Amino acid sequence: MASIVSRHLTASDKGRVFGICLAGSHFGSIVAGGIGSLLIDLFGWRSLFHFVGMISFIWYLFFERLTDSVLSGRRARVVFDSGGNAMQDESLIESDHFIKKKPSKGVIVATAVPWSKLFRHPSFWAASLAQYCGANAYFTMFSWLPYYFSDNFPQATAFVYNVVPSLAIVFTSLCAPYFASKLLTHGCSITFTRRFMESVSLIGMGTCLFLVSLSSRFTISLALFTLAMALRGLHHAGVSVNPHDFAPDHTGSVFGIFNAFSAITGFIGVYMAGWILHSSDNQWAYVFIFTALQCIIGAFVYGLKGTGSRII
Repeated sequence: MASIVSRHLTASDKGRVFGICLAGSHFGSIVAGGIGSLLIDLFGWRSLFHFVGMISFIWYLFFERLTDSVLSGRRARVVFDSGGNAMQDESLIESDHFIKKKPSKGVIVATAVPWSKLFRHPSFWAASLAQYCGANAYFTMFSWLPYYFSDNFPQATAFVYNVVPSLAIVFTSLCAPYFASKLLTHGCSITFTRRFMESVSLIGMGTCLFLVSLSSRFTISLALFTLAMALRGLHHAGVSVNPHDFAPDHTGSVFGIFNAFSAITGFIGVYMAGWILHSSDNQWAYVFIFTALQCIIGAFVYGLKGTGSRII
């Protein structure tokens, strides 16, 4: 998805459209958490997997139909030379922003990614650390919130705490790119905009998690977690779109490496939270304070070294 957005959109539209795409994953959490809770209560746990499989199959049919119509339009724009060899139409070639240069016979030339230059740049590692710290907070909340609420507030309705926090992050994920666009149109640099959005996200999440460790009421805890999830959505106008800034010609490849830091914490962070709970006899405050400290560290480092400038 990052590669498609980078190839076919202008620089001013990339962050906004990519933020909308990323909001789709959070919307899926709402569907699975909301409808899934009802299905499990009514028909058992197997019904959730049946439901997810069914909507995935429906999506596949829709996507197949959509891509067929798009590809048929592209085939109509293919021209042939005197020898009968297929060549891209001139207008189609000019519309592809990802082409580094246009050879004489319409062949797309892909250049190698200068990984060594990227890995030596401190801003890349600052962004990677911020990505890790923010994802650690998100996955800790996403994975452990149902258990936290059922453990501390067993009378609470599962539908509420499974849906409300995820609903908040969908809203801010959609709004965050527009907030960033407003900052840019008012003369703020890309670097300042990225640092500001990511720092507000990380510091805000850290503050909410610290306050949750002091809470003993369901409504307050739910409100703080909802606010923390909402602040996580601002990340989609910060570090999340940094690969488009770092490497406009290699966004797909760089995003794959960059996003690995999120995948790593999806395992390590969740495991560490479980280990802390096991070692401390279910002291949730330790988990939240530990996670909050990581958010503050990530915000500090990215605020100093983060950039929105091109690296490669």
